[in-house]
Amino acid sequence: MEKVSSQVVVVGGGPCGLITALLLARFGVKTILFEKHPGVSRHPKAMGVTRRTGEIYRQLGLLDKMRAGGLRQPADFVSIWARGGMAGELLGASPFAPENTRFSPCHPFHCPQPHTEEVLLEAVRAEPLVDCRFGTAVKSFSQEGGGVCVEFAGADGSGGVAEAEYLVAADGDRSPVRTQLGIERKGPGELGRFLSVFFRMPCGERLAGRRALLTNTLGPDFYGCFVTVDGGDLWLMHHFLDEGERAEDIGAEQAAGLVRRASGMGDVPFEILSLSPWVMSPSVATEWRRGRVFLVGDAAARVSPAGGLGMNNGVQSAHNLAWKLAEVLHGRAGGALLDSYQEERLAAAKLTFENSGGNAEEVFGIVGAAMSGEWEAAKALIANSRRSGSGYGQDFGIVYKSVAVEPDGTAEQRPPDAVNDYIPQGRPGHRAPHVWIEGNGLQLSTLDLFGNGYVALCAPGADLELAGGWRQGVGVRVEGRDFGDAGGNWREVYGIGSKGAVLVRPDGYIAARVG
Repeated sequence: MEKVSSQVVVVGGGPCGLITALLLARFGVKTILFEKHPGVSRHPKAMGVTRRTGEIYRQLGLLDKMRAGGLRQPADFVSIWARGGMAGELLGASPFAPENTRFSPCHPFHCPQPHTEEVLLEAVRAEPLVDCRFGTAVKSFSQEGGGVCVEFAGADGSGGVAEAEYLVAADGDRSPVRTQLGIERKGPGELGRFLSVFFRMPCGERLAGRRALLTNTLGPDFYGCFVTVDGGDLWLMHHFLDEGERAEDIGAEQAAGLVRRASGMGDVPFEILSLSPWVMSPSVATEWRRGRVFLVGDAAARVSPAGGLGMNNGVQSAHNLAWKLAEVLHGRAGGALLDSYQEERLAAAKLTFENSGGNAEEVFGIVGAAMSGEWEAAKALIANSRRSGSGYGQDFGIVYKSVAVEPDGTAEQRPPDAVNDYIPQGRPGHRAPHVWIEGNGLQLSTLDLFGNGYVALCAPGADLELAGGWRQGVGVRVEGRDFGDAGGNWREVYGIGSKGAVLVRPDGYIAARVG
């Protein structure tokens, strides 16, 4: 029996497990990753990437590779609703919110999960600190003394035991790790069962001028939800299973009939590529840490897919956890820092959960009105769709309150719409705002200064001894010495004077502020 040791064991090789392992390696933490499947996903699932997640990819140097897996041609709308089929009577559409770089150097984009996993897996396998084992299942684990002991088995019948100080469970919605721990989840229960149909259909020309990320089709007895995979010929259709209808009873031929009916394009030849059943059952785990075990991704929170926020929530949670594990493992912080993971991300996930739930309720309302023959009511609901919002608040407005943040006594500036509006502010607990600056003759974002450790961002007259003593190993960056203020307003945005400074955590959130 093989015996291996590491500092952290990650269970699960989906996007959240892979990015956890990658971040830990970049922070100098030795990690073993176990994934029971032999390779990455092939059936497209999560596809939407928010601005905040884009910033994390940018920090890791992966943004361009991720964007390379996006749409072959731009979409015209976020979503459209059509009567009778994809090219049928247009009932309404949700346009894209105007994009600029005022709040971030990143824009939201489309990237199918298989491509996301391929990019992350390539990066993980290039890290010498990660032992990445696909085709290896975790059979059991225990928390013993000052660490965890994990029993694993390979597809070839080999087995072994891995010892580590911490375990991160990124093993999905059904999470055997969470189940073994006995951690409960809270949510509304099962909201519907679906069959996801992945198919190839060259219908682009017929959709000219009305290409959308999401195309909803309605009829008196059907609802079809079509998601573009590549902006070209590849599509997903989510078929709502009626009472008594079972996904396992639907083969490729029957699935083709469902696509033909809901798409309204029966004359266009198409090919079914794969089928995957899924259940809409949003829920949030009541605990995200139990001893030396942490939950991330769907193991911690599964939100409604409406709005495409689930994977983003998981990636951002992994980003929050990884640096904290590194700080403790490297002896730069006490174990209490790890408690802040649940404090911060459980609260953030509940906000995302509510936002996604509102999106789902909107969809159910439109479908219900249409199937009741109330087409004008359906049009009115579409016209006021939540999908037309910018989502800036969802991306950047989440505020942390925990032992990892030192309040400075200032009041939070709260926008009128917490989902779509955002007020940049340098208050502790907020994401450090993006401001354009100069460095080595190049235009940079303040975000480019963060990510490798704590950073003290200082005005010209700041007390550098105080800034350097904020934390062990803090990097001090001074205006005029290390960067220039291209727009002349970074201190105004961060809320400090000529002698002020802010302490920014490795995840780009502000830990403290003076002056």
